[in-house]
Amino acid sequence: MKRLSLGFWLPLSIITLLFWACNEKNTSKKENDTSAKQQAAANPADSTLQHFWDTFNMQDTAQVKNPDKGEQHLADFIALLSKTPDSATRDRAVNLMLDKAKANRTSFDHFIKLYEHYLYDGNSPMRDDVVYESVLRYMIKTDLLSDLEKEAYRPVYKLVRRNRVGQPAEDFSFELSNGTSQKLSQVKAKYTLLLFYDPDCAHCKETIHQLRDTPQLAELFTQLQVQIVAIDPWGDRSKWKDYMPEIAKDWINGFDAKSTILQQSLYDLKASPTIFLLDENKQVILKDTYLQSVIQHFVQPN
Repeated sequence: MKRLSLGFWLPLSIITLLFWACNEKNTSKKENDTSAKQQAAANPADSTLQHFWDTFNMQDTAQVKNPDKGEQHLADFIALLSKTPDSATRDRAVNLMLDKAKANRTSFDHFIKLYEHYLYDGNSPMRDDVVYESVLRYMIKTDLLSDLEKEAYRPVYKLVRRNRVGQPAEDFSFELSNGTSQKLSQVKAKYTLLLFYDPDCAHCKETIHQLRDTPQLAELFTQLQVQIVAIDPWGDRSKWKDYMPEIAKDWINGFDAKSTILQQSLYDLKASPTIFLLDENKQVILKDTYLQSVIQHFVQPN
């Protein structure tokens, strides 16, 4: 740092003042440096995400398409993203990654397919609409795609943003077995387990039997005031009626006669069964989840 010679003729009071000001400046600088270090240390995940792809060579197509390298690196990246609650941080990390990938269109297309496979495929245990939102936001605004290509992502983006955790679940009407009509919002319960099922789906039947025939689970749900609402949204009344014996008598068994749920894309039913857990105000607690996750929500301390 350049130093200024003060000379011996300056009054002591001025020297003292200058020395105090310099000290104050150094102290302030030290405090700022300490604050910056503390902030960086307080959010190590942010720093890790921003630099996650620094050493990965997107031009090396063999590395990109190697499941043990490219795919595994992406899976690790997604796992870290899913633990990051701040959407802006997730967006920055995804933007940096895809900006780097778009220098090689082959790499870019490969990773976009992997994102969809891991985050949006109904059979993926890592599916996560919240993380996939960051990817979709990038796809809608990137200059790499044509307007026509971007349009393919807009309906999906709109769909994944529906029924988000903490927001009210989309309301809809359904027919009951006695021929009357009811709305989801009219269900009175502390918790509502909303279960969309397909009568032809073997996994649906397995899940329904597990819910219906496990005494400990039935007792837990009774104690917690969990009302199960089972909805057939596929519009085949004969199949719905034939399937009625599979549904427990204390459940609400509904049928979407007009296929409103599917036609208006009120819920993203890319897999069967599709499960939501709602609170007493019909706000979403768990979205597109598994039965095991519902049980864990209740039995594990938060």
